[in-house]
Amino acid sequence: MSQYPVEYPDYYPYQYQALQWQGVVGTLMGVVMLIAMGAWALSLVKKAFKGEEVKFPL
Repeated sequence: MSQYPVEYPDYYPYQYQALQWQGVVGTLMGVVMLIAMGAWALSLVKKAFKGEEVKFPL
């Protein structure tokens, strides 16, 4: 079998590139959110160590 079954659509290089960019942008957004949440959590820990009142958003 040298051909794909009929159910699979034909993908062209520009479609692969679009999917690749979606993956890159999604990964970058995830990393940025992870850094932001880490910075926020560290700021709460610093406040707690200083003895200030810390309110959790839950």
